[in-house]
Amino acid sequence: MAESFTRAVREELTRVGETRPCCRLAEVAALVRTTGTFHIRGGTTDEERYGLHLATTVQAAARRVFTYFRSFGAESDLLTQREARLKRRLIYEVHLRGSPAMLQALNELGILSDSFRLVPGLPWRLLRRRCCKAAFVRGVLIGAGSVNPPWREAHLEIVSPLEDFAADLVELLTRLEFHAGVYARRGSHVVYLKSREEVAELLALAGAQDAAIKIEEQAVVKDVRARANRLANCDEANLRRTGVAAARQLEAIEYLEERGLLARLPQALQQMARIRREHPYLSLSELADEVPEGLGRSALNHRLRRLTGAAEVAGWGPETAGPYGRIARPSGMSGAGTSTKRRGHG
Repeated sequence: MAESFTRAVREELTRVGETRPCCRLAEVAALVRTTGTFHIRGGTTDEERYGLHLATTVQAAARRVFTYFRSFGAESDLLTQREARLKRRLIYEVHLRGSPAMLQALNELGILSDSFRLVPGLPWRLLRRRCCKAAFVRGVLIGAGSVNPPWREAHLEIVSPLEDFAADLVELLTRLEFHAGVYARRGSHVVYLKSREEVAELLALAGAQDAAIKIEEQAVVKDVRARANRLANCDEANLRRTGVAAARQLEAIEYLEERGLLARLPQALQQMARIRREHPYLSLSELADEVPEGLGRSALNHRLRRLTGAAEVAGWGPETAGPYGRIARPSGMSGAGTSTKRRGHG
């Protein structure tokens, strides 16, 4: 599934209709950098001495490179073949024979210097404008980029065998205000982004608007889901605390009544005991709606604490089992009506 999303991103990027010559040049330079291999062989003629081979799974990218070199008059072939192993994908290849036209084209792309030496880093002279930087990033993503699908953890990476190219690419992304990292993996150098926001922003900058929107939509879904989970966990914890507190209060009331002590308490506490028995599962806020005189949560909490305190003074404690069973309060937990300080047994 991750590969299919990456392929969709690459296909979307190839549909960007670039009209500025400078940006087309920057994009092709990135494609050649990431999909091409320059061969230097022995021989007496340029055709024998040099060669360039490019391979990609994106047909439009191969045609773009093929058209560029043909515009310089370089002899090239566009071939299609299927992988011999694994997924048997179609591979689109561009084969160029050594010629002055090919060398000139590579010099224009910043891959060969004016002295016809290979340039290991980025062609900075092609990347002076922001639009050209974006076009170069687009070419790099088409040629060597991969991105996780929206429903997985955000991760975009670009793989290159050249350390200088990877270091320069990090510098380029930094100039574009992205926070990219780089690490070595099995002889290659991987430039990566892990922020969902930055992955979506980089795709949008390169021209993959649909992919960027999908990633941003999934970010919203994940945020809503996380908020819902936090609220649910909070509600569950509140219900648990309410249940523990109510059970303790009912235990204390039952203890007082069995020993004839409840009737000796003030009328306000007897009324509170009756209300708690009638509504054993309600929270303090809900109990406040059931009190005739409209007492607030603080007053109700005070009366319930007085009830449990009276039971403790009379000898009620955790070792005492009532009709609601023994209550084991979690360490450090306090709730409405629970006693925060143990009193001596009377």
